[in-house]
Amino acid sequence: MNDVKNIPITDIADFESVDVVEVLVKVGDEVAIEQPLVTIESEKAMIDYPSPLAGVVQKVIVQDGDKVKEGDTLITLKVSADTSAATSKDKVTEQQVEINSNATHPINNQLKSNSPANNERTSHSSTAYTSPGTHKYARELGVNLNEIHGTGRNQRIAQEDIQLYVREQLQNSSVRQNKFNKSLDFSEYGGTTATELTKIQKWTADNMLNAWQSIPHVTHFDQADVTQLETHRKQLANDLEAKQIKLTPLVFVAKALVATLKKYPQFNSSLDTASETLIYKDFFHIGIAVDTPHGLFVPVLRDVDKKSLEQIAVELVEMSTLAKQRKLTPKHMGGASMTISSLGNLGGQAFTPIINPPEVAILGLSKIILHESVTAEDIKLRKLLPLSLSYDHRVINGADAARFCTHLKSVLEDVWKLIL
Repeated sequence: MNDVKNIPITDIADFESVDVVEVLVKVGDEVAIEQPLVTIESEKAMIDYPSPLAGVVQKVIVQDGDKVKEGDTLITLKVSADTSAATSKDKVTEQQVEINSNATHPINNQLKSNSPANNERTSHSSTAYTSPGTHKYARELGVNLNEIHGTGRNQRIAQEDIQLYVREQLQNSSVRQNKFNKSLDFSEYGGTTATELTKIQKWTADNMLNAWQSIPHVTHFDQADVTQLETHRKQLANDLEAKQIKLTPLVFVAKALVATLKKYPQFNSSLDTASETLIYKDFFHIGIAVDTPHGLFVPVLRDVDKKSLEQIAVELVEMSTLAKQRKLTPKHMGGASMTISSLGNLGGQAFTPIINPPEVAILGLSKIILHESVTAEDIKLRKLLPLSLSYDHRVINGADAARFCTHLKSVLEDVWKLIL
């Protein structure tokens, strides 16, 4: 006989509650195991929460915009007979995904696995009780966990505890004055409208502030002559138009950046301040900052060194679309070698992009500039791409940055280096 079961939300990591962005099923729908039931949002990510069982939806408990906490029922499900053996599973098997990014970026935790190997545990380098992801988050901010009182179960330290600790330290600093923290009131000057920040926007703001205050930023500016590259790109774009593939300059820059990271591996590293070591990465994943109405997201293109220009172009469109539709999940983000922040055709000749920790550099692109090159023989119109390379001065010095940009320019200016 078929059973009717409540399907609760479980294992929402360190979050007290999460928002229900969208309910994906309705009464009468047949759902399969692992089929998404709702899309939920935390400060770090949007995740489609899957069903642990198959069956027919009897009742939908939650609505768009609701807040849910651990154990709250999402739906009631009439469980199919052939999946009754699976009812002993009280929780959905999930995995913890590590994300940085910084965002531009990035997310540190997805819903975590229930297997003993992935349960919350005590850090090896601290007596504080926390999860590995939270411990890594503290290391990135240079925070000593032994100085923090955990508010979670069994005094477990959550990321919110770390953020509160950092805020308190900043407020106690002479640099942070209380007058800057009071609420703003412009009513005496005229009408105003207040719009609450989304969780992604709040997290991005905190991450950018922490990155700017904890990393000594230096920005190196340069320009690459992409006249030849643009000619070749337009020729390829015409060939790919029939496949409805958009080939942008960003695709070429991603490939050129990988070639330069191979030449200068210190840029493809992360500084572990806890162990005072520099961790070099053997992979080449490129983060792409995507501006959306909901906030800044940094999806990551994996193994760019192993993909063709066409493959990268397709994946770039897919990732941008997912970001704008608020459908990115932790598997799409984090673990980047380096991030590209492109202003595209918006304008400007240079800017200082903020590093997305734990990366040690970020590349900013501005609008291509048309420049007249005058010689004794003739006048040629050249296309110059402004480059803004921000780097962590603890890891990279000015000479390194200059050499990096020089090599990046040489690749962008010689299209054959990208093809071969």
